[in-house]
Amino acid sequence: MVNEQINYQLIKPKHILHPKIRPDLHLVIKWGDEFYPNSGYINGNFFCYHENRYHGRYIQLVYRHQIYMSFSCTTPDHIKPYFDKIWQELLETEYIRHPKEIRIGSKVANYLPDGYKAYRVDGDDNQCKVARSKAKYCYIKRWRDNEYYTSFSTNWALQPSIKSSSLREAVGAALRMIAEM
Repeated sequence: MVNEQINYQLIKPKHILHPKIRPDLHLVIKWGDEFYPNSGYINGNFFCYHENRYHGRYIQLVYRHQIYMSFSCTTPDHIKPYFDKIWQELLETEYIRHPKEIRIGSKVANYLPDGYKAYRVDGDDNQCKVARSKAKYCYIKRWRDNEYYTSFSTNWALQPSIKSSSLREAVGAALRMIAEM
């Protein structure tokens, strides 16, 4: 280059910083119902959500043929992003509910005759609105496993309500209440 009279300047090589590949940036969750309803795979590693009286809510993760629990204090640091991602997904999607759990509105709709509809009450999955028209409606609330209340108001404790021991009886009471309006 000197013989050809080409101007040049030597450049010092710069050190290029390569970012560390963090496993929590590339975590992909695939939910499945193969073994348990709240289980799936995170980057090919099986996990399952559990709840019991001793540990409360926790996640069990199988990572490289080793079982890790979210409540354990001996969990390695490279496993913790997996638990964080699963907890975040559980809270955002509310997948903690059993996927086959049918809401009370769907159950009530199966018992209703033609002309009646069942609607979900916002903020309460254990309550539904049974309506024949906009003016004729009542509410059915599931309180315990086999205890249902039928009332004209969403707050069944303040209004007169009819207590039923089965869903079929509660729907019958709701139909009678709507017919009397």
